[in-house]
Amino acid sequence: MEKITPQHWAIIINPKSGKKKFRQQRKYLFLKLKHAGIQFDYRVTKFAGHAIKIAKLFAEKGYQNFMILGGDGTLSEVINGIFSANIENTNSSKVALIPRGTGNDWGRFWGLTPDYNHSIEVFLKGKVQTIDIGKVDYELEGEKQTHYFINSVGLGLDATVVNITYQLKKYLGSHSFLYTVALLVAVFTYRAHKVLIRSVERNIGESMFTMDIANGCYSGGGLKQTPNALPYDGLLDIMVAKRPSFFDIISGLFLLFKGRLLEHPIIESFQTQSLTVQCHKDALMEADGIIVNGSSPYTISIIPNAIQMVVP
Repeated sequence: MEKITPQHWAIIINPKSGKKKFRQQRKYLFLKLKHAGIQFDYRVTKFAGHAIKIAKLFAEKGYQNFMILGGDGTLSEVINGIFSANIENTNSSKVALIPRGTGNDWGRFWGLTPDYNHSIEVFLKGKVQTIDIGKVDYELEGEKQTHYFINSVGLGLDATVVNITYQLKKYLGSHSFLYTVALLVAVFTYRAHKVLIRSVERNIGESMFTMDIANGCYSGGGLKQTPNALPYDGLLDIMVAKRPSFFDIISGLFLLFKGRLLEHPIIESFQTQSLTVQCHKDALMEADGIIVNGSSPYTISIIPNAIQMVVP
């Protein structure tokens, strides 16, 4: 068996329904890597959650470098696989992203677009940035669970939008406009629930319409709920929207699409390293666009300088 070195790359691919164009792009990528003398192995995902298992297996075999061909969800699964693996530390691990998802919110922050050639050139140049990773601790059926996230966690309306988007994908395929459609559907039907938020910086106990806990500033296909979030400052950016009136919803949507949501009077925002969220037992929670099956209370924290990423 070939010895795995720090130069080897594990490539994890979301086939995106196996479209002909994607197969051609994959072949082109492999040719570029071989021409550059880069050693790699690859696996293709076959079902939701598969990238977690693949990444964990790669990490436990000794791979430190992971390239993801996919979107925010696939990237998030890979992060969960790496951090759930039985390895001493993740600081020397590295991830690279070739964006191919619906929202591409994480890639958007770094200027990584679906421009395939640009993403490959960024990878080949090899510039890296140490980034933070988020962590959610909770219980499921009485057992302690941990879920990691790279971009953001959402509750309330935010998670409902993700759930509706997932349902729409079944019929319409993956398109960035689905987040906007889902938002407009959910915003006029979702009802606020009581929430209790505790942190060193702030305690909030009232009806919550939506909440975003962010490592990165984009969510929902390019919307800025937390415009000041930076994934390398060791902090989570928190946005909480209290129970809105109809006028609040209209004015809030306007500010959201302008990237100025934090100016709205029903919005409360702050930064923290850790917080606990206790909410309605049936309230949904999403992490990086994936619905997390858990139950309140959730403890959400940041792991500073957790992993390296290849960036422009």
